[in-house]
Amino acid sequence: MKRMWAIYTAVGAVLYLIFSTLHTAGSFKSIHPTLDGSMLNSYAGPSGPEDMDLDDATGTIFISSSNRWKGLNGIPAHDGIYILRPDSMAQPRKLATTYKGAFHPHGISWLNHNNQQLLFVVNHNETGNFVEVFRFLNDTLFHQRSISDSDAMCCPNDVVAVSTDKFYVTNDHGTKKGFGRTLEDYLRLPFSSLLYYNGKTFSKAQGGLHYGNGVNVSNDRKLLYVTTTTGQNLLTFTMDTTSGALEQVHKLPLKTGVDNIDVDADGNIWIAAHPKLLAFVGHAKDSIKISPSQVLKISPGDSYKVEEIWMDDGTTLSGSSIALRYNNDVYVGGVFQHKVVRIRLNPQP
Repeated sequence: MKRMWAIYTAVGAVLYLIFSTLHTAGSFKSIHPTLDGSMLNSYAGPSGPEDMDLDDATGTIFISSSNRWKGLNGIPAHDGIYILRPDSMAQPRKLATTYKGAFHPHGISWLNHNNQQLLFVVNHNETGNFVEVFRFLNDTLFHQRSISDSDAMCCPNDVVAVSTDKFYVTNDHGTKKGFGRTLEDYLRLPFSSLLYYNGKTFSKAQGGLHYGNGVNVSNDRKLLYVTTTTGQNLLTFTMDTTSGALEQVHKLPLKTGVDNIDVDADGNIWIAAHPKLLAFVGHAKDSIKISPSQVLKISPGDSYKVEEIWMDDGTTLSGSSIALRYNNDVYVGGVFQHKVVRIRLNPQP
């Protein structure tokens, strides 16, 4: 009898784990398309525009582009950084660069400080993982330096610059590859971390994250925001950029697979998300399969107001990963598809 109870208990635990994983991943979620605005157009060209950042002074949008479907199949891809100036350009254009190595951008961060216009880029290639720092001049990216630490920077995803030589970068996993990495995802293990680079060395600013993904800072540069994809939270920290020390001051559950973060000119937080994470896994493996896209607008303050701006079943765009607001439009990119969609927001009452 005791043996039977042990078997029943083990089977029950496995079934509960499967149900919990499916529920958290959004497998039972109904997708109801919404749009708080109108769909203007889509831009073709950049493959896998996973992240974007904005130079407010010139209205230039920087787009990180990597053909991940080719990469997953071992096919060489001509990846890079694109720019889009919506007021004067019909389509994004790939930037020239002086960087000589294999360049496969992931998360990016724009910094304009003391007349230094810099772009920080997470780069993955066959030799390792890096944060590349570029100076932007005359529509060319001039490579300044490569920063890496193979022990600390296991699996970099997104980066945010806090000065010309300091930045935070997320490790979305604690395991580089293999079965352990799969367990992290499906068991939602908190092995991810946030690193701080002080200009010389890396240190762990925050551990215990459930797939730490997007990272950005408030406009006054006093707060740091981090999304956790399997944790499905937006975390807010106060930060000391001298030491890199963080103190968590808020956790906002969002019940969706949150990805990258944009902070607009008014201080609102824009997050693109994957409402059905297992559908996104299927989309990553097979371009024919679609994955829903979602855009959230979050107004921080004493209480965080959350608005769903867009929900799409994946027909218009699959696998949304970044939503960037410029003027009254929102530009949405995804992890795999070769498009950026542009949404005109409804006028505010």
